[in-house]
Amino acid sequence: MLGFRFVILLLLAAWPLAAQICEAPPDVKAAIAAATLPASKPLEERADAARKVRDRFPSDYYAHRFYQEQYIFSATFAKSMREEYKTLLYSHPDDLMYQMLYARTLKGIDTRQAIALLDKILQKDPNYTLAHQKFTEIYSAPAFLDLPKLRLHLEAYWQGCPSSLVGYNFLTRYDDVNFLKTAAARLRHLLEGRTDNEALGFYSQLWAVEFKTVPLAGQEPVRDRIRADAARLRALDLQGRPFLLNELREAYQVLGDKEGSKWLADQEPKRGSATGNAVWEAINQWRRYHPYKPGEWDTYQDALLQQTAEWIKQWPDAPEARFERFNALRGWQDAPLEETVQAAEEWIRVYAAHKAAISPYMTVASFYAQHNMRYSELPDLLDKALAAMPPPPQPTPPPVSDLYLPANRPSGQSILGSFSEPNQLAGIYIKIRNFDKAHELLAKTGPPLLEAVKNATETERRQFTYVETNYWNNMSRLARLEGRKLDALEADRNAYFASPSNNEYMKNSLRDQWKVLKGTEEGFDAWATKPADTEPHVAATPSTPPAGAVSTAGTPAGWSKLDKPLPDFEMSDAAGKTWRLADLKGKVTLINLWATWCGPCQAELPYLQKLFDKVRERKDLIVLTLNTDTDVGLILPFLHEKAYTFPVLAADTYAHKLVPELSIPRNWIVDADGVLRIESVGFGGGDDKWVTDMLAIMEKARLP
Repeated sequence: MLGFRFVILLLLAAWPLAAQICEAPPDVKAAIAAATLPASKPLEERADAARKVRDRFPSDYYAHRFYQEQYIFSATFAKSMREEYKTLLYSHPDDLMYQMLYARTLKGIDTRQAIALLDKILQKDPNYTLAHQKFTEIYSAPAFLDLPKLRLHLEAYWQGCPSSLVGYNFLTRYDDVNFLKTAAARLRHLLEGRTDNEALGFYSQLWAVEFKTVPLAGQEPVRDRIRADAARLRALDLQGRPFLLNELREAYQVLGDKEGSKWLADQEPKRGSATGNAVWEAINQWRRYHPYKPGEWDTYQDALLQQTAEWIKQWPDAPEARFERFNALRGWQDAPLEETVQAAEEWIRVYAAHKAAISPYMTVASFYAQHNMRYSELPDLLDKALAAMPPPPQPTPPPVSDLYLPANRPSGQSILGSFSEPNQLAGIYIKIRNFDKAHELLAKTGPPLLEAVKNATETERRQFTYVETNYWNNMSRLARLEGRKLDALEADRNAYFASPSNNEYMKNSLRDQWKVLKGTEEGFDAWATKPADTEPHVAATPSTPPAGAVSTAGTPAGWSKLDKPLPDFEMSDAAGKTWRLADLKGKVTLINLWATWCGPCQAELPYLQKLFDKVRERKDLIVLTLNTDTDVGLILPFLHEKAYTFPVLAADTYAHKLVPELSIPRNWIVDADGVLRIESVGFGGGDDKWVTDMLAIMEKARLP
């Protein structure tokens, strides 16, 4: 690997820059710009315009690429496009451009064959920058992630195309400080003097990389540079620069600049709607600058209700404003019922005249059913909700792209709603005694839901818990109302197995039903024990899932046994103290994993601070936190605003090596030997009992 890398860089150093294929010539660029049609135009029309550009410049790679990209669907090329360029390659077998173009069409469908083709290109010409650039896309994808190879091809591409911004978005994946310093300096040089949209969109990336090159306690020089950048960017004209406000928002966040954030909030309405939906932009902007703070629910609800009235006054025919009004009233415990019902009626009325992305029928039907009202209106609402509902997903759909893992099914999050809504509908049909509709929905939902649960990862199972439990509860209610008592008992047992709590109350209720139907308790314990469950109250050790992004976990699923020695580490905290694994030896450590953007984490951290205050003077217990933000510049402003004093390590890479598919908040108990013994994922709600319980768990782990 090192020898190959040396040869590539040596050749590139002597290679004339004019030979690089870094961008389209001006005449090709102009032709592409003139032939670029809106996505709303039919494919045939867009493809015909692109084909004319390709035929006009048959030897230009970028003209061919423009034509190819008209046929991308779900991140992969259409089969007809692959076949067309396979034929062209047969006609030009030694032409590197056609080898490259055919390799492009294979990425995502047969990426391994694309890799073989790209390797052949580089064997013939190690300086072929387009192949290096394509490799950066492949080796940064989850299924082919290879950081050493990614870095090799990034450096080769930058050597050949030094003015290109391609690839700099991958830098935060690395921890090599020297590499990051060099790359950040190069990126800053490229951005200097540029005010085009491509360059403006890279500032937040530059700042994130620069923060990674310094310890948490040494970030002030980076912030000084960002202050200068923000002042320069703020002086630019906002019009026609959609990335500018996003970059300024990022700058003011990492600077903790509330005045700058307020100025930004005042500027956004002046810019107009970038998405075409001014209502959603106004709603999202308000939520961004008025986040809910724990313990201030009533204040937040009052402000939100006042704001929804303003949105309705400004946009009386916008279903989005009516949706926000109804949700705000429904979430307010003291809201008058008649006012909430009126908001529901208005939402339905406006939606019927002005369709929007979110339909009111399912939500309003659930609200009416919950309050046992308006039963005569429920059948019509349910029929409309059912008509708008997509069919349940197939448990194992064909892969969209082989670049992603898992490739044989959608993620738990993506299909959760597809099972949740039919369950809700079935529950309402049961309530209004339309058993035929309930049977129909449960029969369609059940098999794919249970298959998805069986094939789910540990993280996805936690997401499915509520939906599966609700499904079995519906099956039980339906069977009981139809007089099928044994079927109801079996469904209750399955709900008990699916529930994360598995508490004694549920088990005792099952026992009582068993005795009524069987006349004795004999055989109950065996029947009520989940197969392969040796410890019903402790989750099984999760297997190592594929690498992925960080996700949030809302409701805790109990403690899981791990018995996993922690790898050594050396990281400095926000106060400048250097931590190593040796610092934990001889003590019991609670390690909390969190991020500044994670809602459940934000709810949990005040209680973590209380726990830290209780143990900070003890010699046998430690509280330590691992922050998983990819942008470490956000950490210190967050800690300062919240006045948190517990130790924080910027440990995104370290955490992902231990848990590739990471969900947070997550708490680890590490014993005196540095072994991770148990973990708990999620935060379901807090009070001081959380602190007491966590301290008791630490004390128990301290005992021999």
